[in-house]
Amino acid sequence: MIQAHWVNPTLTHVSGDESLITQWRDFGGWLWLDIQGELNGNAKSLLQTFGCHELALKDVQRDRHPPKVEWFQEHTFIIFRGLTELGDNLNFKPLQLSLFVGEGYLITVHSRPSLSIQQHRERQDLTSLITNPQRFALSVLHYSAGLFLEALLSFDSDLIRIEDEMLEHGNDQLLKDLIRCRSQLRKMQRNFNYHETLANELITLWDDPEETVELTHRLRDLYDRCERLASLSAQQYEICGDLIDGYFSLSSHELNNTMRILTVVTSIFVPLGFLAGLYGMNFDYIPELHIRNGYFILLGAMATLAAAMIAIFKAKRWF
Repeated sequence: MIQAHWVNPTLTHVSGDESLITQWRDFGGWLWLDIQGELNGNAKSLLQTFGCHELALKDVQRDRHPPKVEWFQEHTFIIFRGLTELGDNLNFKPLQLSLFVGEGYLITVHSRPSLSIQQHRERQDLTSLITNPQRFALSVLHYSAGLFLEALLSFDSDLIRIEDEMLEHGNDQLLKDLIRCRSQLRKMQRNFNYHETLANELITLWDDPEETVELTHRLRDLYDRCERLASLSAQQYEICGDLIDGYFSLSSHELNNTMRILTVVTSIFVPLGFLAGLYGMNFDYIPELHIRNGYFILLGAMATLAAAMIAIFKAKRWF
């Protein structure tokens, strides 16, 4: 699906399909071209008319290309990791968002619906954004980074809850949740490291305080947000790892306590079982069997032995 938004020199906003490209080229103004879906032959040919490099188009077609920024003579090419779906507890579906930012136009390409693009379609100041492609691109990236940041900040409270539950009554389900969240955080951390580098490169390419101070502030704000995402995801990743290690330590400690109790019980009953087995053998002649009070003497010896071993184990604080 190709959707075009053209703002003519009189600041009239017109929405439509790719036919608006001709009017933009004939009459000037500013253009936002949004391409959703697979990059087929028609869309690819359309991008080539804007001077999009063949290698850049190949990068767009790759669904899992690392985020990056690249400068061409006609435009700046950006690949950013956005979102197509965001749920609770770090449940999200990432989306590759490609942007071509040129003189008087912005082209966005994504294979599936993008939360950031959808939000900007509904903005009241869309006309103003379209007239400044660099600011528009930064706004799209900033909003995507903001969604990730909200998810991480929300997960902070979940981490506190999981930690309390882990200490009170840890179970396998909590461990599964932690391992899943740790895996998600690892993926996010990898992307955020790319985003931080991307934002820094955009500052190098676009930052010109003599042109506009506002753009400088927006570039710095994007970099700060990406840097915070990288550090926050790394911090939460380490916390999840510590909680997982703590769960295994607690489980190991509980298992050791159980094994110690079993060992004590076994140590007590092994000699008693030996005595019972010794005098339970079916020989015709066992001298002790003919002692009048032999049964009671043996019971007393076994009780004394058991009591002595219990006292020793208690003195050693084994239970």
